[in-house]
Amino acid sequence: MGFIERYHKFLEKYKIVIILLWLVILGVGAWLGPRFLDETSSHFEAPEDSPSVIADAVLAEEFPEYVNQTSVVIILRMREDNVSIINAQTETFCSDIETDITSSEFNQYIVSILNYYVLVDANLSSYASALISSEEKSMIINIEFEYPEEGDVIGTFVQFLREEIEKLATTEDYDVYLTGFYVMYIDMQAATAEDLTKMDMIVLPIALVVLAFVLRSLKLMIIPIASMGISILASFLIMYPLALVWDIFSFVPSVMMSLVIALSIDYSLFLLTRYREEILKKKSVSESVLIMSKNAGHTITVSGLILIVCYMGLIFFPLELLSTIGLGAAVTIFITLGVNLTFTPAILLTFENFFKKFTLYKKLSRKKKDEKEDVKEREIADQLKSIWYKIGRFSTKYAPFLIIAIIIIAIPVSIQVFKFQRSIDFLQILPRGSDSDLAYTAFKEDFSPGQMLPFYLIIKTNQTNGLHSTEFFSNASLILERLVTDTDVDIESFTSIVCLAGTYVPYSYARKFLNDSYSEYYTSEGAMYRQIFEINTNSDNSTTTISINTPFDPWGDNAEEWVKATRSIIDEVEEIYGYAIYLAAGSAFMIDAIDAVYKLFPLMIIITILVVYIIIALMFRSVFIPLRLILTIGLTLSWIYGLSILVFETATFHTIVPALQRVTALYWLVPIMSFTIIIGLGLDYDIFLLSRISEFRDKGFTEKASIHKGLYKTGNVISYAGIIMAIAFSGLMLSKEMVLNQFGFMLCIAVLIDTFIIRTILVPAIMSLAEKWNWWPKKVPEPTKTEMDID
Repeated sequence: MGFIERYHKFLEKYKIVIILLWLVILGVGAWLGPRFLDETSSHFEAPEDSPSVIADAVLAEEFPEYVNQTSVVIILRMREDNVSIINAQTETFCSDIETDITSSEFNQYIVSILNYYVLVDANLSSYASALISSEEKSMIINIEFEYPEEGDVIGTFVQFLREEIEKLATTEDYDVYLTGFYVMYIDMQAATAEDLTKMDMIVLPIALVVLAFVLRSLKLMIIPIASMGISILASFLIMYPLALVWDIFSFVPSVMMSLVIALSIDYSLFLLTRYREEILKKKSVSESVLIMSKNAGHTITVSGLILIVCYMGLIFFPLELLSTIGLGAAVTIFITLGVNLTFTPAILLTFENFFKKFTLYKKLSRKKKDEKEDVKEREIADQLKSIWYKIGRFSTKYAPFLIIAIIIIAIPVSIQVFKFQRSIDFLQILPRGSDSDLAYTAFKEDFSPGQMLPFYLIIKTNQTNGLHSTEFFSNASLILERLVTDTDVDIESFTSIVCLAGTYVPYSYARKFLNDSYSEYYTSEGAMYRQIFEINTNSDNSTTTISINTPFDPWGDNAEEWVKATRSIIDEVEEIYGYAIYLAAGSAFMIDAIDAVYKLFPLMIIITILVVYIIIALMFRSVFIPLRLILTIGLTLSWIYGLSILVFETATFHTIVPALQRVTALYWLVPIMSFTIIIGLGLDYDIFLLSRISEFRDKGFTEKASIHKGLYKTGNVISYAGIIMAIAFSGLMLSKEMVLNQFGFMLCIAVLIDTFIIRTILVPAIMSLAEKWNWWPKKVPEPTKTEMDID
């Protein structure tokens, strides 16, 4: 007795226990699983040895108050042009919102609240002007908030602010927006919940309708629906405690949900169509489930395990964003596979009479009984009429021409991959139309974009009171001047003890603000300078920070080049002046993380190829099949990457789809995320087709007959599986986050290309030319049957 037979006996013996166990998991998952959504995070760090992590560690050590501080920004923007934002209405708003905040429970966490009117009243007009746009169209209120490590105080504060803004902003003369890093994260969380709702309400019903059309049985439809519910809640249940320990990125639940919908329906389709096929052959339920497990079950097991291994590879990337996506996906696939391999056969065996008598079976049974048609004649007649059989014959007859034609069509699109440019643009992960998105866009248009998310240049003199010297002030000014000369920043970009309001401050002048023996000490400007000095120097006056508000978006596509140029300058000036200098915050950690990921990406590709080759070679005991499979999947990958670059980076498509107008390149994460799942999907359909072809070849059919019959038996299932999969992933294109739109587009198009071109035409064509070499070194029976014989 083989493993499958023993496993089948186990299922028959413990089927009730298996069903009850999954139902218990379903109940616990319904209780705790949804809590996973509230524990996701937008925080991740670069590898430990990267320059940004080292710089952030220095910043935390020398300026511990920076660690739990964040800026929340309120933007007031006039709706009409040429109307000043400086007016009585906005002054009243600024006063009222400050009063509401300081009189609330959150006042204990407030570090500072700065607005134009407060600074003007303090005779600090030069500083106040930084809070007004150049054309006086907008103004900002900057709130520095120090949040505790425990609890969600910042989230509650943001909700409080939104409620207060709604009460106070009653005029139609100006709009009020709220933004800041944590505000953006809260909107991203809300977008994730909205995405899941869209998938539940729109995508899932459509996918289920297509599945019902294929199965033609409402009774059988109960199984994939139940499997889907168990899979997603069990997956969320496992991820919930992990999210309490690790920072699981905010859109991981959306990816998991898409995988559950796609794979649950895919696996159910493979299993239940085979089960129905055997039932229609008058086999018992037990025997039908055994054959289903032996063939379709084996196919989804191999495909699922390869997909898990591929996603597990992401876990070893030195970046929590990618590793948590890999973890979430691997958990989801493992649970979905487990549900389909245990719950599905157990429920079929338990309620065998209920699931055996489906409508289509009754109709065909009556027809066979009444017409008494010869089984062989009917099978051959159905085969000859099948569109998939005809496509198979066409593909094998004109194999060389079809292979050349597909390659010629693919080349112009595939070569676009050499034009690939990665993007770190923050707008691609912000939900379109959200409050934070509108605010961030308005802020970039009216102010220096770097004001919201500045970089920090940290200079360590390594001497107590090393900052109190003419030499340091002179050297620091020269360092900043070097940045102005050689990079895309200007003197107005800096806020520090050596540079204020676009002017370098000599030590002789600064000393007057710091020493109470000078009259300047008692001026409002002196008070402001001392506050800046206190904020930007450490306890022993050996280290200072220089805030760099870049004129370009610090999370835009210009940032990467600037960070690398600045670090090059830092390396030079460190040797000249003997200081330890670091570049922290901004998007520095993101740039380091991306560099680390793309350095490892080629290794990931090589390991994935080796894993796929070894597993498929062992499964089919063939050298050629895994090689051909890797080449065809490689064609799919190059095709879809090239097409995505054309769509998202070409101006032609930007005019057609307005949402693409602010996209300059693919978001850096998308090619990494899509690589693994495109390989998994390609394997899924290829293995399903190859398993049937191999099954026929092992029964003595000729090479071409095996190909034709294999495509005839699986073409319908693979096509509908591809359509369902595309529908499932199309839910990501309904998202308001561009990164998920790009991901969904790549997966949808990849599935359709793989389903209707690669597996349906190219694979049969290649296999027909390879003939006996398909199976080498495996020994196959001598071909004794043709396509006019039946199984």
